[in-house]
Amino acid sequence: MNTHSVSHKLKPFRQDLIHGTMLVILTILIWCTIYDRWTGESWGTPLAYTSDPLKGDIVAIFADIRAAKEGHFAPFLFKIVPELGAPYDAVWSDTPTTEVLQFFFMGVVAKFIGIFAAANFAFMLEYILAAVAFYTACRLMKCTWVWSFAGALVFTFARFAFAQGEHHINVTFYWHIPLCLLVGVWIISEKGIDFDFREWHFIFAAVVAFITGIQNPYYTNLFAQFVLFGGLVQWWRKRDWRAALPAAVLIGIAAVAFLLMNVDSFAYHIVHGPNPGALVRPYKWLEVYALKTVDLVIPPPDHRFPPFAAWGLKHMNEVILSPGELPPSGYIGLVGLAALGWLVIVSIKQLLRREAFSYEALQVIWIMLYSDVGGINGLMGTVGFQLFRATTRYSIFILCIVLMVAARRFSAMKFSKTPLVYGVAIPIVLFALWDQLPPKVTAQDLQEISAQVDSDRNFTEKMEQALPQGAMVFQLPIMEFPESPAPGMGSYDHFRPYLYSQHLRFAFGSDKGRPRENWQQEFVGMQLNEIVNRLESYGFAAVYVNRSGFPDKGEALEKAFKQIGRGEIIESEQGDLFCVFLKPSSLPILPDGGLYH
Repeated sequence: MNTHSVSHKLKPFRQDLIHGTMLVILTILIWCTIYDRWTGESWGTPLAYTSDPLKGDIVAIFADIRAAKEGHFAPFLFKIVPELGAPYDAVWSDTPTTEVLQFFFMGVVAKFIGIFAAANFAFMLEYILAAVAFYTACRLMKCTWVWSFAGALVFTFARFAFAQGEHHINVTFYWHIPLCLLVGVWIISEKGIDFDFREWHFIFAAVVAFITGIQNPYYTNLFAQFVLFGGLVQWWRKRDWRAALPAAVLIGIAAVAFLLMNVDSFAYHIVHGPNPGALVRPYKWLEVYALKTVDLVIPPPDHRFPPFAAWGLKHMNEVILSPGELPPSGYIGLVGLAALGWLVIVSIKQLLRREAFSYEALQVIWIMLYSDVGGINGLMGTVGFQLFRATTRYSIFILCIVLMVAARRFSAMKFSKTPLVYGVAIPIVLFALWDQLPPKVTAQDLQEISAQVDSDRNFTEKMEQALPQGAMVFQLPIMEFPESPAPGMGSYDHFRPYLYSQHLRFAFGSDKGRPRENWQQEFVGMQLNEIVNRLESYGFAAVYVNRSGFPDKGEALEKAFKQIGRGEIIESEQGDLFCVFLKPSSLPILPDGGLYH
């Protein structure tokens, strides 16, 4: 082969490699600036903790990473956590978790840099992957590098990413969506995709399908719908069922990936039978967290433009159903709205000319029909299929679709001079960042979170110094796991001491629903002295109390412990936690009457 010919073919790749590197560096710089992560100390501080009740899931994320770090949260294996669920071991395999590889990866990283730094690194990595994936998808769709680059920045720093945040890190890993949409375009195109493992389009699509299958099921769901739609169109177009075979194979690959990530849950249910009281979400949540058209438009209450912030706050105070999820994540930004408006105008012109709508317009229409309050997903929920409650998350698909369309349309324009392209693209990106980026994390924010973390860490160390190796700690108020908050507390606040403990075992944290996990309910209605006697007979050495779970901040409970002779108490630096030491039996029994092994 001619050397000059090879060099000519490699030149675009080299240029994309340079531009991609620039994109990654710029993404890192913007991310670190917004979150003020420039020092080792700041990297070891979580982005959120217990002070923000809207981000209470963050503690569960850290618990997952801790479990993965210890080898208890790994692909294909039962998720059994011996440090939780005392006096038994906590079982997490009763609740399917598709994103196992994400947490396993974070657990491995945490071995070297710690739980909080690992979560921060993974969160930043999502932004990097989103930028690279959008750029790659656009370049494969023949967009110019400038508009691919610009669209990547707007998509990566969508308000959706900041709103979902580290507390929903499995949802924030939406980076593969541009690749999903690219595969959808290939599938429905006139040429389609051949079912041939030697053909690079099919190989690429198969890899995307597998990656999608091991990510959040919300994204897998919509990817499968788009691929299925493309397969049906090919079947109808060619009048041959075999034309739909590539789409069926891709859906099958995604399904197999999903099943592989949940094989432990399926196996656990086969061994132990179905969980009669497993997590069940009633239909109402399908309406509360459904996508609403208004969510795409209303700016968040912390928008940097005061009139927009006031508008967003007013809407949040008046809305009956949740504005997307909290904090609001549906806002697609002014640039995204402009791109959506562009698509609407083009579609109306096509309608007036009696031309077929573009595929992207049909995608947006379908997302709204499927996801809106009382839409197709809601209808499915009325007959029992209630898996996808928070369809507001599909706003990120709408943003990605319209940005990719805009990138293609801008790329097709003939600018008279090259500098003019930059003169249009750069202001658009800067305007989008001004509009979409949240307020910058301040030094005070870091100090407040760091103080909360230090208080919990020091409190846990005090407990460990006072208690023997492997001591069991009961936790009040009594809470089930998952998604069962007590008034005044987040659903997962009882995980806090687990994050720092080296040798203690805690009562909270085993999947609810099975009879074994119901033993704590026997204490309802009992006098405190009866509860203490029962706990001591089970071998518990201490009671951990979160004051936020009591209307009087636990004052009456603390006095009651002292009145029954359990007055040895330690308290956290921030005063929100205290621990009462018990007198455990030397021959403890299990709550079901059995003896310890």
